[in-house]
Amino acid sequence: MDTAKRFFKQALETIGHTPEQVTTDGHASYPRAIRETFGNEVIHQCNHYLNNIVEQDHRGIKQRYYPMRGFGSFASASRFCRAFDELRHFFRFRTTIG
Repeated sequence: MDTAKRFFKQALETIGHTPEQVTTDGHASYPRAIRETFGNEVIHQCNHYLNNIVEQDHRGIKQRYYPMRGFGSFASASRFCRAFDELRHFFRFRTTIG
């Protein structure tokens, strides 16, 4: 509970205002920590997939290295990720969030 409250207080200091909604993975301590930190008017959404942008970002890499049972060495992983990242940015949709 204390860790969750500390995390949400740090997030509040970082963004500088109270968010309208918070998306978490549904841990039991989050609802109370959100209420105590942000207040009752903040909407708490529980979704395992929407809360972690980093997980979503490297999903494509995981889909490609899983059949290979991982990378053989750090050098091959580095080479693959560098090439994959360049191609991903070349083919990605160019949309603006507004």
